[in-house]
Amino acid sequence: MKRIIFSAMLALLPCALPAQEFSTATMRPITLNEAYTLALAKSEQLALQAEGIKQLEAAEQLINAAFRPSFDANASQYKQQNSASATKGYFSGSYALFSGMRDYISQKAAAAKTGAAKLDLGRARQQLYLNVAQAYLNLHASQRQIFIRREQLEVTKKRIAELQSRVDIGRSRKSEVVAAQTQLAQDKASCLNAQATERLAQQALLFLTGLDTDLVPDQVTPHPAAGLEDYLKAALLRPDLAARRKALEASGFLLDIQQRNLWPTVTVAADYYVVRRPMPAPANRWDGTLAVNIPLYNGGAAQAQRQSAYSAKRSAELAVQLAQRQALTEVRSAYEDYKYSSLQTASLMEARVLAEDNARYQAEDYKLGLVTNLDVLSALNTVQQVRLTLALARVQENLSQLQLEIAAGLEIQ
Repeated sequence: MKRIIFSAMLALLPCALPAQEFSTATMRPITLNEAYTLALAKSEQLALQAEGIKQLEAAEQLINAAFRPSFDANASQYKQQNSASATKGYFSGSYALFSGMRDYISQKAAAAKTGAAKLDLGRARQQLYLNVAQAYLNLHASQRQIFIRREQLEVTKKRIAELQSRVDIGRSRKSEVVAAQTQLAQDKASCLNAQATERLAQQALLFLTGLDTDLVPDQVTPHPAAGLEDYLKAALLRPDLAARRKALEASGFLLDIQQRNLWPTVTVAADYYVVRRPMPAPANRWDGTLAVNIPLYNGGAAQAQRQSAYSAKRSAELAVQLAQRQALTEVRSAYEDYKYSSLQTASLMEARVLAEDNARYQAEDYKLGLVTNLDVLSALNTVQQVRLTLALARVQENLSQLQLEIAAGLEIQ
């Protein structure tokens, strides 16, 4: 009696497992380009880099101010014991006629630094696109997995119903029904796990886009890839490599400045007195100064500054070399990954066709009593696994192509 009750409970258990409903009908459709546009507007990291560029532009404007004269309005009253007070109100102006070209070179160095920061921002945008694409494709893959697993659930349920009808007429064993119900329970658990993965993928994409409603990505259509040499040539023009070259250019300007730090400077200044009490005799309303400064000795500081600037330039040269080698290596690695991802997808597409044919033949052989129910379940499970693996492979192929294009620094389409 206990065995009968236990068998009945075992048969009913899979039907009692929770079956969470999943639908994309109420979700907001979104394209990859739209997701990237939203991420651009939401990214705090890019906003921080943009603010850094504004600071560099302000520093550049500050240096440019050295090319213009300065004017001031001044007023003072001076009192000394046992003497009359002196009052002055005057306008003053000054202009640096010559500074060893250091101000001019500083302006070029500042412009190079600003240019490097802008190029780094461009590279950061490309990296953001890759992050968005990865989150986008992960969500698409997880939703695709859910649909495949739900289809498998329906197939297994139909299989159980068919087996139960065969048990009723004595053409199948009860153990075959239990085996199918066990498979159904496992499929439900896998489906629930896929839904949990989809929830995590949703949160990743929502964080990047700043949206607050569930999303359903569109299918990403891959486009023909170029050859390896084309990607390698493009990588040499990547924004981050161009930024390193700009930084090298800036360090060269800074070295030029330090090599001129013992050059003389010439400054002219003038004052015009509106109020001057007591007025000197004979009366005068203005004065002017032409000043020449020739540095003679500063304790070796000039030599140390030149040596530091030279070392900084050498470091910038090494940074360019390293960045270029890394970029080419990234392209080669991404190209190999994309190549084998494409081959894997093609192989899995062939495997899916064969697996579906095998499942159909197994079902026909089962009706003829040539195979067991476990053989049919195994064939159906193989179809499911191949379809799931193929869905992931297609996503990986798309992502690998995007990684290759970003590694090459290609323009985001």
